[in-house]
Amino acid sequence: MTLQGRRTVGRADADCAMVIFMIWATMFRLVLIAAAVVGMVYTWIALASPLNPLVLFTVQSNLLLAGYYAWRVVSRRPPSAEVKGAVTLYIVITGLIWHFLRMRGANPFEHLFHSGLGLGNFLLHYVTPVMAVIDWLVFDRSARRPRWAAAPVWLAYPTAYLVFALVRGALLPPQAWKRYPYPFLDVVRFGYGGVALMVVVVAVSFVLLGYGLIALHRLVNRADRTDEEAAAM
Repeated sequence: MTLQGRRTVGRADADCAMVIFMIWATMFRLVLIAAAVVGMVYTWIALASPLNPLVLFTVQSNLLLAGYYAWRVVSRRPPSAEVKGAVTLYIVITGLIWHFLRMRGANPFEHLFHSGLGLGNFLLHYVTPVMAVIDWLVFDRSARRPRWAAAPVWLAYPTAYLVFALVRGALLPPQAWKRYPYPFLDVVRFGYGGVALMVVVVAVSFVLLGYGLIALHRLVNRADRTDEEAAAM
């Protein structure tokens, strides 16, 4: 076989591999969307109110996740690493806050089969965050690498949520449901000074987490490109 023929076969094999890879990515994302939707349905049913779930960062971040990946499944536009990184960070924040601050590091499977929010909590706090991180590291490797400056910018939405939660809590009566959606935002218990201190610690942790996601993405991206260059020799 001539050199030109070998190159043609090589390109055909690469195109076939790319199509298969895209099919796997689409299937994986459909499962991710389904996990988020089922988890949110359980949450809506358990809370028995159309508005209550929307107060929770968990539900908001999973709505963003499901919407983003639904768009990715149908869209032909090239992905933005910054947008995907933001969605990934928010869902990872959801999982970490739930596991370490709400569950105190307890076994994730302990409440899985409990009635009410058991399955919903498991899907929204463990399954979707883990799958989002896998997608972040495995798929879209050919996309432009996220900029380091994106990490602090990604905090814009959590900051807006913080303002919403505190203003809402200040306006609601003491007996209101989830007056402060998360314990570390409870101004009545900790005061504004205590809440501010915890928010600063959490914000710094989230910026570092954003840098970690960017570093992992760049590391995987660099390794992938190195393999491609080696294969081309």
